[in-house]
Amino acid sequence: MLMLIMRLLHVTFGAFWVGAIFFVVLFLEPSVRQAGPNGAPVMRGIMQRRYLDVMPAVALVTLLSGLWLVWRDSAGFQSEWFSSPFGMTLSIGMTAAIAAFAIGVSAMRPAAMQMGHKAMAMQQETDDTQRGALAAEMSNLQARVRAAGRWVAGLLSIAVAAMAIARYV
Repeated sequence: MLMLIMRLLHVTFGAFWVGAIFFVVLFLEPSVRQAGPNGAPVMRGIMQRRYLDVMPAVALVTLLSGLWLVWRDSAGFQSEWFSSPFGMTLSIGMTAAIAAFAIGVSAMRPAAMQMGHKAMAMQQETDDTQRGALAAEMSNLQARVRAAGRWVAGLLSIAVAAMAIARYV
């Protein structure tokens, strides 16, 4: 029964993690960027709904349940299992997912949070010089979020591909 629960958690939370990242990278971020200052309320709404807190938790559940599944499959992380084509393929996927998580929490999330704070400060600022400085900072943060998001999406693509083909290699 525990195996079914862990697999359900891994697949469900993993699908949510990957889908949400691809939505952000391919649709949301470019649309908010295109909207310019009018995109700020959308980002504020996302922050109010705690997206930047939910996503790391979703990713962590995905990773921990996946590690548990590998631990069980490999009989306690036995090296022979990792030498098999199946084990090597899943190891590539695990490594990619862990790297995606690391980039997400160390680069993407902090930059997005800073953007949210700068956007709120910009709305309250009346001095045009200060608004311009905040806009420049926001542009730099946006570029960091965009770059990190692309890395995360690419690494998660590798992870998904590895999970999908592991049994067939």
